[in-house]
Amino acid sequence: MDTPLNLEIVSPEAVVFSGNIQMVEMPGRNGRFAILRNHAPIIATLANGQIHVKTDKGEELAFDCEAGYVECKENMVSILLSA
Repeated sequence: MDTPLNLEIVSPEAVVFSGNIQMVEMPGRNGRFAILRNHAPIIATLANGQIHVKTDKGEELAFDCEAGYVECKENMVSILLSA
């Protein structure tokens, strides 16, 4: 069975989102980029903009981002938003 892509978005105040997704697109310091299932490991800084998420059920969600970090490893994506 294929391993699902899991996403967790955390702000200083709370967990903003946690669940299985199809993809996440975000504003990187050098431009927008997306992460799909089986993406290579990556750590990157995020810029001001919006994070777009497509859940495993096909829902499309958007979250504001001023700055932060993203790490992807073994189909687990962690986004840490700054204040």
